[in-house]
Amino acid sequence: MMRFPLVAAGIILSVLSCAGQQGQQPPPFTAPAPPMPDATRSPGQQPPPGQQRPEVAPNAPLPQPDQTTIDLRQLEPLSAQPLAPAQASPGVQRAADSKARPEAEAPSALHTHVFSLVGPYRAPRVPSIPAGSLSRLQALMRDGKLYLTLHDAIALAIENNLDVEVSRYNLLLADTDLTRAQGGGNLRGIDYTVLQPPPGVGAETSPLLNTATTGNVSTTNATIADLSQVNQAGSSTQQSISQNGTSTYSAGAPIPFYDPTLSGQAGYFRRSDQNSLIALTSTGTTTNNAPQDFVSTGIDYQEGFSPGAQLDAYVDNAAQVLYADGNQYNPFHAPSTSITLTQPLLRGAGRGVNLRFIRIAQLDRNASRLVFEQQLLATIYGISRLYYDLVSLGENVGVQEESLAAAQRLYQDDKNQVDQGTLAPIELTRTAALLASSRLALIQAQAEYRQQEAILRQQLLRKLGDPAANFAAIVPQDRITVPNDPPALNVPALIQDAIDNRPDLAQAALQVKTDEISAKAARNYVKPGLYVFANAQTRGSSLAPIVGLGSPGTGSVTVPGALTQGGLRLETVYQGGVQLSLPLRNRIAQADAARDEIQLRQAQGRSQQLENQIRQQIENAAIALENAHQAYAAAVESRDYQQQLLQAEKDKFSVGESTNYLVVQDEAYLAQARSTEVAARSDWMKAQITLDQTLGNLLEKNSIALDDAIRGKLP
Repeated sequence: MMRFPLVAAGIILSVLSCAGQQGQQPPPFTAPAPPMPDATRSPGQQPPPGQQRPEVAPNAPLPQPDQTTIDLRQLEPLSAQPLAPAQASPGVQRAADSKARPEAEAPSALHTHVFSLVGPYRAPRVPSIPAGSLSRLQALMRDGKLYLTLHDAIALAIENNLDVEVSRYNLLLADTDLTRAQGGGNLRGIDYTVLQPPPGVGAETSPLLNTATTGNVSTTNATIADLSQVNQAGSSTQQSISQNGTSTYSAGAPIPFYDPTLSGQAGYFRRSDQNSLIALTSTGTTTNNAPQDFVSTGIDYQEGFSPGAQLDAYVDNAAQVLYADGNQYNPFHAPSTSITLTQPLLRGAGRGVNLRFIRIAQLDRNASRLVFEQQLLATIYGISRLYYDLVSLGENVGVQEESLAAAQRLYQDDKNQVDQGTLAPIELTRTAALLASSRLALIQAQAEYRQQEAILRQQLLRKLGDPAANFAAIVPQDRITVPNDPPALNVPALIQDAIDNRPDLAQAALQVKTDEISAKAARNYVKPGLYVFANAQTRGSSLAPIVGLGSPGTGSVTVPGALTQGGLRLETVYQGGVQLSLPLRNRIAQADAARDEIQLRQAQGRSQQLENQIRQQIENAAIALENAHQAYAAAVESRDYQQQLLQAEKDKFSVGESTNYLVVQDEAYLAQARSTEVAARSDWMKAQITLDQTLGNLLEKNSIALDDAIRGKLP
């Protein structure tokens, strides 16, 4: 009868004892780390920051009466959306108006002066792709290793990365289009493609996040990532920021030739024993002439003007050649001249339609600089991710080395106990399994680090096989330090900054402007063709037909047929009139105008969609950064508790109150908690970089001047 009270009293004392032990546990973030050996660091591996104590994440909401875990009254409302600015910010406008040009890539000067005799007919020479800058790289190399800060990595990428170099040539394409339009040519367009750097190992295999520590997961199994898939993770991806896609606008009305054009023709002419049309006898019959030899010559001059007027003037000796009655050694003894001026009144009339290609080329030139800035932002973002992933992978190598050292130490202790007969041999087998899995985890962590090195190396060099750029390892010098205080983010202000500063949104607005110009030209082409002309001739024919001068911008002139065709020997002729071209159904012009207007609406819709995406990206990036900070705080807290549990389990095992299985299990759990902490720190850094990218201020954050990047030389 007394046994039950004694048992109950024992249970009560045991519970009180456990409660007392739990009350003696130190609070979060204060437990001392268990002693660990000094493991050899991998190349470039940096130790985690020592005294980071971020604020603890808030507790998750408790279940509500309706059995859900969300109390809508506790959730913050959506952020207020500020209005879009009426015009681009001064910073964006300065970037668009920048006069900087690539230096090493620029072609030789275009000799387009009207008085230059030879220059306009020499093709410009474009130098070969520059070899890149190796001076900065060699200054950072010591003992066959590249000691790299993030700023150095970004500078090397801007100077040597081929994605940036290809985009740099796009600026030169825009300049050639402007020159072409100024001569009366159409546009060949610029490239709106932005190349995104590879995601790297961290995005492809998620190597730092291990299997969750649940009760049914074996503690001696290491997670294996398929490293063969890293080949895809090391490739750049293309993104088009064009608002028009593959759509093209109609050619519109022909463009005048703004470059004056001279056309000349000369040829030998022989007339043998022909009846002359003008050499008549007194009886009214013709006489036979002896063979005659002549030189036929003619020169034509054409020029167009912005209102649409076009001038055509030519002089030839065809009339004298064809109807002369003797040899003429002076071909201009009696020349025939003609001057014609044509001005459209409806279709093709006005500076707005005739200067459209010049205006579009000027807008494209500004857009090309914004596209280049967008390429810089994508490159800086990608390099930053690759760099900090390398830092995190190095930290993970250190974690796995410490875990292997702990497993080796535990194995040696168990082996000593087995040799002394105080521990069952099966327990040594369990510890050996933990040792093997720890070794496997370290091997994989080292392989991921080396692959990340290879991917980052490719982004920093112009030519991988260059002997002057041969280094064995990359040693990152920066560390990831998470601030203790959570970020204070004013989302509406961030959205306003992004809308003001994002270059892709600014260049989208420029594209819409160019589309509006093209659509206006298509509407003009629907009008009938009504032309007024005036002509004056000497010794010419009695009628001067209107020649359709101009073209859609190909630069090819139409040589008048009258250049080598003479008329009768007449006096000076003055002519003038109008010509009307009236397509009775006009279906082609109507369809082109409607299609161009539809494409304009599509571009406007895509531009608005881009603005909406930017607003959403800012909100998502802000939420991700706040969440990453809280997740890191929770990961640090979890790691501290896991250290306490492991230490407590070892203390219990030392006095025979625990089992070797539980110690092995807690060792594996601690390794997972350490890797999760490294991953959480990396996620916070990438969330911060992503927010900076969505704001469009990565150049300012990294002290990069756009003009320096265009020239390819950073201070």
